[in-house]
Amino acid sequence: MTWRFIDLGVVDCFYGPASFEAIMGARTKDLVSDTILFWRPDKPAIYVGYHQLVNVDINVEACKAAGVPIIRRILGGGTGYCDSDQIIYNVIFKEDAAGLPYGPKGVYIRVLGGVIEALKTLGIKDVLLDEERFSVYANEKKISGSGQLSSGGVVNSSGSFLVDFNCFEMSKYLKDPVKNLKTGVMRPEDGLTWLRREIGKISVEEAGTGLLAGFEIALGPVKLGKLTDHELFSAKMLLPKYNSDEWTFRADIRKEKRKKKD
Repeated sequence: MTWRFIDLGVVDCFYGPASFEAIMGARTKDLVSDTILFWRPDKPAIYVGYHQLVNVDINVEACKAAGVPIIRRILGGGTGYCDSDQIIYNVIFKEDAAGLPYGPKGVYIRVLGGVIEALKTLGIKDVLLDEERFSVYANEKKISGSGQLSSGGVVNSSGSFLVDFNCFEMSKYLKDPVKNLKTGVMRPEDGLTWLRREIGKISVEEAGTGLLAGFEIALGPVKLGKLTDHELFSAKMLLPKYNSDEWTFRADIRKEKRKKKD
């Protein structure tokens, strides 16, 4: 099996989630092949897992004051701070794809295996998979998290690959910046790490090359591709949703409605 590989580079922070939803829709209809997508948000943004409560996880007023968007994903997983020093990946494939595991845990292990191979290729030897949190650790600190969705027979397994990271900025916007780290970690810098911290000078392009090499080891060969006209149109049509408060605060709104019924 050969994967289609698309690297969007730096894109509008709302467009990234719209694009991977568009790819999922196209894959559901068999209009495109299984795809590995890379992208980076053009400015700092907070991405919220599908089931997460914005007002529980995020300092909304601080985000508004700083102009930092809050964007809900269609994927599960936690709430995270992202910027252009991170490579966001989406591995999108049919559930019945030959040679790939079935079920969330098996998918996580295979996909994160690619992240582990990438880190080793880039020179980090002490790398392990935390199967409880479905995260990858380098030298005992988290360097890559993940989230997943299965819908319409298509799986989207996503995560971040930290080239650099600003713990101070993240702490401005997340109410509990150590929530998704190991128990006992008091400061994010004690539980998180990133490539430039571990191996020194490295460009985003070099990191991307390493990440892709890791996925080729774990998943198979890739062929360079691009979004189709159908996917481009679909992503454009999805942008208003991702920009709307109704979508962003979806879980919060539903919680309030349930409380009123009770």
